[in-house]
Amino acid sequence: MNGLLIAITLLLITGGQLLQKIAADKASHVSAQRGLVAGLVRQPEAWWAALCLGAGMCFWLAVLYRMEVSQAYPYLGLGYVLVLLASRFWLGEHVSRGRWFGVVLIVFGIGVLSLG
Repeated sequence: MNGLLIAITLLLITGGQLLQKIAADKASHVSAQRGLVAGLVRQPEAWWAALCLGAGMCFWLAVLYRMEVSQAYPYLGLGYVLVLLASRFWLGEHVSRGRWFGVVLIVFGIGVLSLG
């Protein structure tokens, strides 16, 4: 059950991050005329991002209710991995070798932490 709650949390947080990026890109086209905040408020992706991040927080609280924070928190590092993968393959962003190496280190570190 804990693994499922962590997975849902990570997916919601990752989705929220991607939606924030999409909203910011769209708002940047209108921000010169109206201002950045006004441009963001008009983007449905910004509202969906807030919903995803809020729901992710609720699921994270459910995780913390069931697990010690020192045991659960390292899994949030997988959020970096998911955001990098999603930004590369869905948003078409360039990912340098250094960032890929960082992802390998994160996954390795989470694996070590999960052992004990």
